[in-house]
This record gives sequence, C-alpha cells and structure tokens, in this order.
Amino acid sequence: MTEPDTLVLTAASASCSLGEDRHAILAAMLEGGVEIDVAPGIEGVFEPDAAGDPVPEVRAAQVPEASPEVGGVPDRAERMLARSIRRGLDEAGLDSSTIRSMRSAGVRFETIFGTTLGGMRHLGAGMRNGRLDVMARTTTSTVTRHALVDTGLDLGGSTVSAACASGVSALAMAGTSILAGEADVVVAIAYDPISEFAYAGFHCLRLVSEGPLRPFTADRTGMRLGEGYGVFVVERESTAVTRGATVLARILGWGGGSDAHHLTQPIPTGRGAADALRSATVSLEGTGIVPDLIAAHATSTPANDLAEHAALACCFGDRLAEIPVTALKSRIGHTLGAAGAVELSVVLAAMEHGAVPAAANATVDRESFPTLDLVAPGPRHDATVDRAAIVSLGFGGVDAAILVESGTATERVPPRPPVTCDASESRIVITGVGSLVPAADDPPIRSGEIGLDDAMFDGLDDARAVRRLARFSKLVRAAGVLATRNAGLDAEAIRTASGFVGTRFGASDYTLDFYTELLRDGLGAGNPLHFAESVPNIGSAQLSLGLGIEGLTLSVGGTAIAGLEALHHARRHLVTGQADRAIVVAAEETHPRVREVLRHLGEIGDLPSAEGAIAFVLERESAAIERGAPILAVVEETALEWPRGGGVRDSLRTIQGGITRTTDEVVRGPARETRAGRRVAIARRLRTRSAGTGECELRHAGERVERESVGAFRAIAELVETSEGGLVVWPDPAGGAAFARIAPVSSDR
Repeated sequence: MTEPDTLVLTAASASCSLGEDRHAILAAMLEGGVEIDVAPGIEGVFEPDAAGDPVPEVRAAQVPEASPEVGGVPDRAERMLARSIRRGLDEAGLDSSTIRSMRSAGVRFETIFGTTLGGMRHLGAGMRNGRLDVMARTTTSTVTRHALVDTGLDLGGSTVSAACASGVSALAMAGTSILAGEADVVVAIAYDPISEFAYAGFHCLRLVSEGPLRPFTADRTGMRLGEGYGVFVVERESTAVTRGATVLARILGWGGGSDAHHLTQPIPTGRGAADALRSATVSLEGTGIVPDLIAAHATSTPANDLAEHAALACCFGDRLAEIPVTALKSRIGHTLGAAGAVELSVVLAAMEHGAVPAAANATVDRESFPTLDLVAPGPRHDATVDRAAIVSLGFGGVDAAILVESGTATERVPPRPPVTCDASESRIVITGVGSLVPAADDPPIRSGEIGLDDAMFDGLDDARAVRRLARFSKLVRAAGVLATRNAGLDAEAIRTASGFVGTRFGASDYTLDFYTELLRDGLGAGNPLHFAESVPNIGSAQLSLGLGIEGLTLSVGGTAIAGLEALHHARRHLVTGQADRAIVVAAEETHPRVREVLRHLGEIGDLPSAEGAIAFVLERESAAIERGAPILAVVEETALEWPRGGGVRDSLRTIQGGITRTTDEVVRGPARETRAGRRVAIARRLRTRSAGTGECELRHAGERVERESVGAFRAIAELVETSEGGLVVWPDPAGGAAFARIAPVSSDR
C-alpha cells in the first residue's frame, strides 16, 4: 500500500471531576488534586439494612456543573456532551459556519461516539415516573442527536461500546474511516455520565473500594466510579495544515484485542492488552525508541493491575523500567467509556507543559511489580514527553491502546497504523450466514411477541455455560456459531477474526430486571449477573467468549440500523487490512416494556415483535480464496447517512440520498406497515421526482413482523440465499439511515 497520510489531533476537550479543560485538569493534578467525594449526581441511595448499620455514603467523582443548562437539553449526559463538543470544535477552529463551508467544498465530516452505558439514566427516570417517552430516550441515538444540535455537524453518528475501552476504540474507528478514504474530518467523542446503574453495577461486582484508589500497591482493593467526557478532532495532517489548524499530536498507531477469557476478570497473562499495545507501538520497532510515558488503565483492582503489568512487561521487556507510568484514575475515578479519552487529553496537556502528574495514594508493590517506574508520590516536572501510549482494558475482555506523538516533537517517527492495504485492493465477501429467527406465523411467546423454541439452540453452545446468560447473549453466540460453521472456519481462523455486534435494545430483560431491583431495594441490591449481562457491549463480549475471538470486538447500539452500522464498520476494518475476516451479528430480544415504548413512538402499530439473530462471516476476498472458501455474495458498498436537521423532511432526505445510489437495482426496505417502511416509500417517490428518472423497484419486507436491527440483516440474507443483488435501505426513527449494496458472486469488480 502507499504510505498513508499522517493522522493528527487538532482538538482535545475533556471534562472530569477536576475540571472541564485539559490544562485545568493537569494543573489540579500537579497540585495533588483528588476529587472523589459525595456524588449527588447519582440518582439512587443505599437502603438501611436489617441490622441497622449506618447507610453508606455514595462517593464517586462527578463533573461539577457550573453552567448546568445548554439548549434546554434535559439530562446531564446531553448537557455535558454538548458543552464538551462545542469546546472541542472551538479549539479545532470549527464553528458551525466553517463546517458548513468546508462541507460545501466537499470535505466529508463524520462523528463517532464511544460509551459504556450511554443513555441509561433516562431508563431509570422513565421507570421512576412511568413515562414511556423518557424511557425512549435511553437509546443512544437520541442522546447524541440532542448533543449535536447547532454545531454544523450531522445530528447523529455511530455509537460504539467496548466498555471501558470505548474512548480509545472510538479514536481507532475515526482513524479507520479516514484511512479507508471515506471521511476527511472525524469528531471522536467518548462519554459516560455518572449514574446509579453504573455505581450499583460495579458495587455488586465487589469492584468498588471503600477507601482511596491505590494503583499498583500491595493493599489495593478496587476502583471508584467517575464521570468523564472527551472530544477529539481527527484529520489528515495535510488537511489541518491547509486550514491553519494547530496540530496537538500525531497518531502513530493503535490496536485492539480481546482476552476471550472471562466476562468480568482480565486474563492473567495480559495477552489481549499486550496484543493491542504491540499493534499500537509497531512504529517504534527498530528505532530504539520507547514511549516517554504510559497512561495505564490502572483501576486499582487486584486482578486488573496484575494483568496490565503483565501486558506492559510482555510488550516492552526489560525496557519497561525506562518508561514512566502514571495512573490517573486514582485522582478522577474510573470514567468508564471516557477513561482513555480523558487520560489522553491529560497526556496531551503533559506534553504541552512538560510535566507529568503522579498517581495518588501509591507506593509500588515491588514484589509484584519489580521494574515498574510509577510516577509517584509526586509529579515529574521538566519532563520531555514526545511520545505516549494510552492503555484501556474493558469489561468482557476487550482491550485497546493508542500511541501519539507531540505536535512539537523535533524527531518525528513515521506513523504505522494497523492498516496494511489500500481499500481498493480487495473486495469484501460473505462466506458464511447464520440465521436464528422465528417465522412471522410462529406461535407467540407473549402477547405480540414471537420467539424461538429453545430446541433451536441445541448443539450450538455449551448448555451449562449459557444456562444463566441473557437471551440476547445466547442469540448472539448461537448465530455466530452457525455462521462460522457455514463458512467452514477452523479455530485459528476464528481466533484471529474480529467481531462486531449491532443491536438496538440489547439484553433488555436483564437490564430492566437490574433497574427494578435498584429502584425497589436501593443501590446495594442489584444482582451481579443481571448487571454483567446488561452492559451495552455484552453482545460482542459474549461473541468473543463463546467463539474464542481474540481480535478486535465491539458493539454498535441504540438504533434500529445498528446491524447495518456494525456491518459498515466491519467492512471498513477489513478493507484497510486490519483483519482478514470479521463475524458480524445483529440480534434482538423481545420484551413487553420495549413493545410499549415502540408503540408509544408510533413505530410498529399492531405488528408483533420478534426476537432473533443473524450473523455473517465477512472476509477479504483474497483471504477467502486462499483458504478455498465458497463465496456467497459480495458486499460492494455500505454507507451511513445522518440528518442535518430534526424534522421529518431531514429524515426523508437521508433515505433519499441513499436511494440515489441506484438506478435500476431492486431496493429492499422495511415492511410497508411500519413507519420506517412508509418513509422509504415516500423517499423513493421524492427521489424519482428530483432525478427525473423511472422508479427503481422497491420491495418491502414481506413479513408482517418487527425485527428491529435484525430486519435489515434478514433482507441481506434473502439476497444471499437467492443469489440476487440489490440495495438494502433501512431508516432509523431518530432520522438516520443505513445502506448496503449486495452483489451476487458473478458480479464483475
């Protein structure tokens, strides 16, 4: 491949308990600041126990709200997201008029969000007061749409969840979209508001410390929850220089991996984190250079710190002793999906000011970490930090790392992102399909809900291993198994694959059960299994655990087009050569409360809802040919469109924009009885009038059933099964739309 243009960061906005500006946060840390205290932003409380013991205080690290209202947006996630986004765009010199001008000149903007729990606060608020409209705001597409109003950016973007590695993962996906040649400027946003759901979840897993965080010490006992928001502008260096933007840092590389070991405990060897860090730092191979600083994940839990140190030692060997390591969560708590983003922002400030903040409360356990150069007890002034690595380890065994170089470094290292080929070098093909969906006329499991017979899962998984899992997790794993069997993948091919899961509602049953427990019995009452199985990245985590995937795994959620979003990002991942194959799954449970919300929104009318999952094995054509795999279809194109405004016309324009991609192909869309199906039909007519051409054929889904994110995958599976080509067009109620062009195998390149 040709040498890629260097990717740079031209904005780094951060908010956490120590401030809402990276320079202010760094200054507070250098002065010894630790801000983990009583957290009124957490909605719930502990209930008194039968013994009459004192009720514990809820202590966490929340962002102070000096100016609590922005544009009338109701919840703290949206308020603070809006503030952080505007600060980031302002630093990059991208006000709304500039963005509109650049877009008119052909510059392509994208927005990508990363979060652990997203809009979960809305679910609790809605359950407390019985308001379905508030519950509906739980979907991340609603949260992010409100935060982007009046910025000049589209009102939407994919929301990815890799648990506590979401921030770094969002940055990696931003880089991938640019190097795939499909975006020019990407705003990468990571966030997690403080919430009772997160606090109670980590508390019931016994990961919350009663005392201060003590990273890498002998007496470390756990983490404290924090709140954080991070916003970055990622673009090509040539673009930044041309428009006169200040380059804060260059991205030298990134990496992702999965432990495939345990849902809530890291693999002791640190293998997944080591793989991610090795990929991120490949640009340093043969140079004799090591990072000047590592911002460790360092949650202060016994297992995590040991595993992370093992990963660092595996990656750097004896030279680890030369690299200062800092642990910032000891000062601002664990900001979950925002952790890597907030910590990267502080590292950039350290580069700018030549000072590295120390870990708090830390005296290194030399028996366990003999060569660790932890920055403690005090900061290091007059430090030269030209290159730094940020490491993030997430729930479900997901790992991510990124290496950046200061924009003012005099000795530049050529970047080596994990991109090994040009996007045009290889087609992406489908070599396996796994479908686990009920027919529309199957008997209902509840009123208005169609489900699968449990016998359909026989022989697809270890019955004992999945006995207590959420239905959603079982669906994801089973569909993945069917697809990999259909593709003829052996264990090694699966191990090195990547995994992407799309879902609108995820494990809704366990999520609602966990929240019901909190509201009824207080913060200390949650069932740890219900929490573990309800986090938004549970699908990709269980896909990794069930199939043994050690490559990048992440989930895309919160929209009706989440399956197509997962397909889109998987295709980009493959065309840039970051993997040879990916297993992509769309899956949905059903639940009476979800049906109530959908009917309240006017999305489904009297249509029944169906559970189900469909998985595809995507491969680079060259990899499929090399292993002699039958090719079932070609994924010629995928695209996502988000509205410029909040009205119905804006939504129709996004759909219409996708339909203009075809002239004589068959367009496949949702059932005509749904609001989504009606909008596709209207958009097709509008397209015909504006283009002055004949109408393309529109085929609505023939089944009178709502399948949410699985519906579009059902349409693709039908094209594969019948060896037909066509354009699948699927809208999201929040205004976005997704497209996938599928071609039969005989199609010429």
